[in-house]
Amino acid sequence: MEKNKKKREPLLYIQQPDFTFPDPVMQSTYHIKDGQDEELKKLEKELPALEVEQVKEEQLKPDESSEQPIADKLTEQPEQGKEEPVHEERRKERPSWMKIQPLKRFQDMHIDEKLQYLTKQFAKLPCLFECGEASHAGVLVGVTPDQIRVQTHNDGEVTIERKDLKHIRLLGSF
Repeated sequence: MEKNKKKREPLLYIQQPDFTFPDPVMQSTYHIKDGQDEELKKLEKELPALEVEQVKEEQLKPDESSEQPIADKLTEQPEQGKEEPVHEERRKERPSWMKIQPLKRFQDMHIDEKLQYLTKQFAKLPCLFECGEASHAGVLVGVTPDQIRVQTHNDGEVTIERKDLKHIRLLGSF
């Protein structure tokens, strides 16, 4: 019994390794393309609205920068009793990704747009070309101003007059 009362050390020792956590690599610097916007914001805080508008006009005209400093031009102008509200018109250039116009849905395109779209596609899309009395299922092979050529499922090539073509519908894969 006396043995049980003694404090025993564990028979299996588990040693924990020393973990060294890596330092995270984070962005420490950044670059802003248009520095003029920051300068204008600082000027807006410091100068009244009328003077800020004049400073903006001066920055838009870089050819006149050799005449006088902007601060001299601002002090030379007489103060008016009435200040008209300044309407700030900023020309914001849209980013290049906003200039891209989305494509129309294929169903919303006219026949000429559909033919142009199908000729530009790398993968040939199977379509149903509907004429007045017949319809042909196949892949568009060629387009001329008067005719279109369609490769059908059974390896035959059909020539359709452009004026007879009524509608083009996309089909699933063959």
